[in-house]
Amino acid sequence: MTDPTQPPPNHRLRLVFAKKKQIKYIGHLDLVLAWERALRRAQIPLAYSKGFNPRPKIQVASSLPVGTTGSAEIMDIITTHLVDPAEALARIRPALPVGIELHSVEAIPLKAPTLQHLLRQADYRVMVETDLPVDELTRRIESLLAAAELPQTRQRKKQLETIDLRPWLHELAVESVEPGEVYLRMRLSAGQFGNLRPEEALKALGLADNWAEIERTRLIFELDEL
Repeated sequence: MTDPTQPPPNHRLRLVFAKKKQIKYIGHLDLVLAWERALRRAQIPLAYSKGFNPRPKIQVASSLPVGTTGSAEIMDIITTHLVDPAEALARIRPALPVGIELHSVEAIPLKAPTLQHLLRQADYRVMVETDLPVDELTRRIESLLAAAELPQTRQRKKQLETIDLRPWLHELAVESVEPGEVYLRMRLSAGQFGNLRPEEALKALGLADNWAEIERTRLIFELDEL
């Protein structure tokens, strides 16, 4: 276990991982706690915050809502000592609980911009149970994409407010159709400059009450090629 009285940290590692169906109903804080325990088991020299209750310096790019899976989630950790990314990968994988799968580890400059600051969009794959004819669903999608505005009501700080979702809806298309199910691809705004959840896109399509399984497949940052 890393001593909270350690010297100042000087290394950052970026982890790309998946949150699988086995743990899709655990919340963000529980997911971070699972990561803390796994990193300690793997003997990664985590850096800690200062203060009365020091916490490991772990930064997740974007929290996943309960019930949503993610196949390419991104997280930065700060360490007190240099750890080779390949060695970190080999040590962390066996320490992970069921439902978390580590894809890669990469060294990142300590002073690089934060993930939250750079996040702009996210890609989703959404399975919706529906008997709606594909022609009708396609018509609704085309109507949404052609609209100048998409007003929708949100609850915020005990008040209802109407916002325009259209600037945050970048792509929406039918990927495939199976009996009683349709798979949709979505690219939606994410991060500090606007955040559109797949559930809101489904609501705009008239599918808010249909059972859906949502997977976030990619996080897109300012420096990425969109």
